[in-house]
Amino acid sequence: MNQYKAFRVKQQPDSTVEFLLFVAPARDVNNWAHADDIRLDKNSVQRELVESRWRQVMRFFKADPQRNVIPTNVTLAFDSELRRVENLADLDDGQPGYFLSDNGDQTWELVFPDSVRDQTYVIDGQHRLKGMAAHTLPINVPIALLMNLPPLERAFQFVTINNKSHKVPTDNLKALIHNFSDIEEGLRARLSNASITSPRFATHIDVMNEQTDSPFYKMVAWVNNRHADGKQVIAPTAIENALKEITRAFPETKEDDADAILVLSSIWKEVFSNYGITIANIEDYKNLTTKAVIQTITNMIVERIVKERDPAFSPGPITRAGASEARETAIKLIRDIPADFWKEEWSLRSLDTSAGRAIIINSIRQLKINLVNQPNENWRSAVQLYGGIETDGEAQEDV
Repeated sequence: MNQYKAFRVKQQPDSTVEFLLFVAPARDVNNWAHADDIRLDKNSVQRELVESRWRQVMRFFKADPQRNVIPTNVTLAFDSELRRVENLADLDDGQPGYFLSDNGDQTWELVFPDSVRDQTYVIDGQHRLKGMAAHTLPINVPIALLMNLPPLERAFQFVTINNKSHKVPTDNLKALIHNFSDIEEGLRARLSNASITSPRFATHIDVMNEQTDSPFYKMVAWVNNRHADGKQVIAPTAIENALKEITRAFPETKEDDADAILVLSSIWKEVFSNYGITIANIEDYKNLTTKAVIQTITNMIVERIVKERDPAFSPGPITRAGASEARETAIKLIRDIPADFWKEEWSLRSLDTSAGRAIIINSIRQLKINLVNQPNENWRSAVQLYGGIETDGEAQEDV
């Protein structure tokens, strides 16, 4: 049985909606509550649980066990059909129900079994809850438990909570950073580990370079890559431009920087995985890691997804299932391209132009055509990157 001492709250004198406030181990809560699945139009009320998001929360706590806390409560709701028993003895582990009793000291005793899970919903905070529960150490989470909430009221609460939430204004963050400039490095590291971007500190580039599950971990060629075993191979502008392309194509990724980062990471994890690329051998793939190629590969994948998406058959946001669409499209593009294509010298130079990137696209297409139509022949045949059209003077270099 789960047993908690709680405060019972009625925010307005005439309110018919009451809730309990208490603290519980996140692992326990994860056992007796689940994300709501109410649907509004075609989209579920709760955003799908994204692994990268809850892992960000877990990393946040691991990054600084002494100082990193999330005091914001997770909002849950008991379904209106969940029975309340009058006597504690009437509770049974296998029968969903709860017991609530006034302790006489302004607190209430709440008791229930794990079997309430199917009738206990996470209204807000599912990624926080999952990330805390997945931590190797026990993490306590503040809980606001709404009592006896029917589906319509649960949906209303979800929309209200999320529409009333706002990011900290950029000017406020700039002021904070200016006033505490002496803590620059420590703040940057803590924000990066938590996948939080802000002006001057913890940019998208920081997150991609500092997160251990990023495909570009310790590989970004810039001053903040201070790892002793780091490699300066990935241009920051390649990451910035790739993320711009993702947010342009998928407007749903504009609200949260972590969404665009998730899509980009999903693409390049698959690319690197296909060739077994790690920080130890990344420099062998000198063509693949150029700014022009990173932008081109990302753009090709993004454009393919957009082209294939039909609103009538849309599977939801691009972040669905950990950006599985991006992963699958990356596999289709990169599959069968020989590793030598990315390792050996190309005849053409100055590819970081619109004309140069067009040549990269045409070369990839010709190479794959060769592999299909002439599997036993030289796959380099007629591939522009191995000779032919020069790019000098074709266009100005993009930034």
